[in-house]
Amino acid sequence: MAEVRPLKLHYSERAIAQIDAIYSYVARHNPVAASMVVEQIRSAAERLREHPRIGHQGAVPGTLEWVVKGLPYIIVYDLDARPDEVMVVNVFHEAQDRSTDETSR
Repeated sequence: MAEVRPLKLHYSERAIAQIDAIYSYVARHNPVAASMVVEQIRSAAERLREHPRIGHQGAVPGTLEWVVKGLPYIIVYDLDARPDEVMVVNVFHEAQDRSTDETSR
């Protein structure tokens, strides 16, 4: 049986900026919690390397979405960019209105 290697994980510039914004927002109230939130988001994204299809169909065609366990954040990712990678394209708060976000992919 062939060994299954984890996919590479990449973040779009937009996703990096969104994670930075999440950190900044939470850090205004609790810097320790902000670090924990970002670590939990990144840890959830890391799971996608070995289980890339665990998410559900995204709001934008061609994307998948994975809810960060215990947090109100959704990781939007794409498996079509390259066959050996998971591309995190966005990270949203679940209450965020994404219907007006034309750049959600």
